[in-house]
Amino acid sequence: MRKTVLLLAAVAGSALLPGCGSDQLTGAQRAAIATLGTELPAPYRDGLVIDSVHRHGDDLVLMIRFPEATVAMAKAKPDLFAALRRDEAEAIAELCQEPALAPVYAAGGGVRRRFVDANGAVFFEVALSASDCPSP
Repeated sequence: MRKTVLLLAAVAGSALLPGCGSDQLTGAQRAAIATLGTELPAPYRDGLVIDSVHRHGDDLVLMIRFPEATVAMAKAKPDLFAALRRDEAEAIAELCQEPALAPVYAAGGGVRRRFVDANGAVFFEVALSASDCPSP
């Protein structure tokens, strides 16, 4: 009987741990959104604008708008947008240094930059996971 009680306690305790981590991640995400959101919208580069930041599962998503381009234009110039995607795949690593995101990474979350046109249609997105950033 005692072994059964100990086993049940261990199982119940391990079941609670993911919830605690999830709460920690959610709190870190909300704090990062509050910090980063006060500065948005903001210019990004080459005429792009960071419009907003929101939660999507374990990731924060930075919405980056191309005000002067459409998905149809991207299809007409695939090489240009492929080069931009490659550049962004490297550039996203700079977010490892963003202090507001450190608690998100520490809790196991990540960040994505989602590039959209003026109408909200998605061009592409790049992602950065917590494991992509060196530990402090």
